[in-house]
Amino acid sequence: MRLQRQFLYLIICSFLWVCLFSQNACARLLTTQEIDRVRAVKKLLYEVDTKSLKRTIQDLESTRHPQTGLDMMEAMANTYIELVRDYRPEGQKKKRWLYSMVCLNMAYLQFGGSKGKVGSTTELNRLIRQELLKYLPSNILTQPGFLYSLE
Repeated sequence: MRLQRQFLYLIICSFLWVCLFSQNACARLLTTQEIDRVRAVKKLLYEVDTKSLKRTIQDLESTRHPQTGLDMMEAMANTYIELVRDYRPEGQKKKRWLYSMVCLNMAYLQFGGSKGKVGSTTELNRLIRQELLKYLPSNILTQPGFLYSLE
């Protein structure tokens, strides 16, 4: 069961990054301010994000829409921190699971999910989506590189 959850977490995170970086036509270097924002995100997620700062910056720089990716990273980090503060999960395993739920719900939003409306899945998922939307820019749905379709 533990192995299945870790595998699911790996698939979800990989899927998010693949979606974000699949349109690699217009790569650009991050500005100093953007790198500082990445550092701040990495500090917030130090318990659950094992990717190095250098690799995270390289991944963002290789995407077509690094600003959108950075906005998403910040929203996921802030949502995670707020959930940890409110629910105080104990142990690394529970914290990783909680962060994987944040990643999963970000992917759900990217594919045009319910955005936390009544009747959408569980209370936890609704709460996570509402928190993500609170931290995402108000125009995120119109930003290039955010919404994806399988069509």
